[in-house]
Amino acid sequence: MKAEYKRDLNRNYLVLTDNSDGFQTDMLIKNRSEGFISIKKEEWDGEKKLYYDITGKQSFERGFSKRKIGFNELADLLYSISVLVKECRRLFLDISGIIFSPEYIYRDLGDEKIYWIFYPGEKKSEDIMELAEFLLEHIDNNDPAVVKTAYELYRRAKEGGIEAENLFEILKSDPDNTMSKEKEEKNGHFKKRITETVSEDFSKTESTKKKCKSKLEETVDKIFSLIKKKDEEYKAVSPDEFFERSLASTTAEIEEDTETQGPAPTVLLNIPDGNKRRLISRDSRIPDADIECFPCVLGSYRECVDIMLTDKSVSRMHAQIDESQGRLFIYDLNSSNGTFVNGKRLVSEERELNEGDEIRIGNVRFVLA
Repeated sequence: MKAEYKRDLNRNYLVLTDNSDGFQTDMLIKNRSEGFISIKKEEWDGEKKLYYDITGKQSFERGFSKRKIGFNELADLLYSISVLVKECRRLFLDISGIIFSPEYIYRDLGDEKIYWIFYPGEKKSEDIMELAEFLLEHIDNNDPAVVKTAYELYRRAKEGGIEAENLFEILKSDPDNTMSKEKEEKNGHFKKRITETVSEDFSKTESTKKKCKSKLEETVDKIFSLIKKKDEEYKAVSPDEFFERSLASTTAEIEEDTETQGPAPTVLLNIPDGNKRRLISRDSRIPDADIECFPCVLGSYRECVDIMLTDKSVSRMHAQIDESQGRLFIYDLNSSNGTFVNGKRLVSEERELNEGDEIRIGNVRFVLA
């Protein structure tokens, strides 16, 4: 599945080639659907294209590059999937058309609702596993509720025992309902959602094919192996106390392995003081800004950005600057007023930056130094 990104006036679109028979996409176009991103169909030179309107929305992959996923956000994600399943049945859509890759799951930056892409074409069969791995890497490890839920999702995905129809059931899958009670007390607004029946029938899937294990998989396997060995301890204490003990001991053993295997890869690249890049403001109201880490997000949403821009023309998460092999690249994050380099609006996914380039974020202008 190869995606393109285009801009038409003030709208941003993710564009995919339509290889379907047309029935399912026509159903989405003609019927208002809750949870799916609205689409339109266009044909150029005999090739049909689907335009998904992602204006004002941020992909999960980029939205959580700077902050962790909490239980509320995970519960919202899983609940929204149950809504999609019902929508698919209502509109006679094949559930396999739901895209679970974090790159194509979107959150509205205004109301924080989650939106999904429905694409009735060929897709990767391991989408749910990809989502489970992403969640494990980005959850808030200080929140026991989200940790337990994410690990349970990963375990089921790895065994091939989870599908769109029963993903929401993860929220009430804890032994003796201990976690369900904890979640209901901690997140009252999900109580009604958790008690709903998502699906009457649960179909079994084939076991996932054997493949080379990633470091993430090896780490998770180790965690489950240690937990299994401590079954007697689990029976003697409360589930929460057992989990805390297991997580602490597992972390210690993993750290020992890390010392022998060498340092782990760094997520954020800190820049040596002598090589810092700086954004020189062209507006006296806006101060200069240092690019101190990569990826570097610019916008008006204080909690999620590295460079805060207090201007009405700037979206909450407006643009992002990345580094690759010493070269800088800038992306527009589906902003309302666009990102410009040397007066030209970004119409593709990325644009290389060079010293002296003028960058305009909405109405805020900088020069790269």
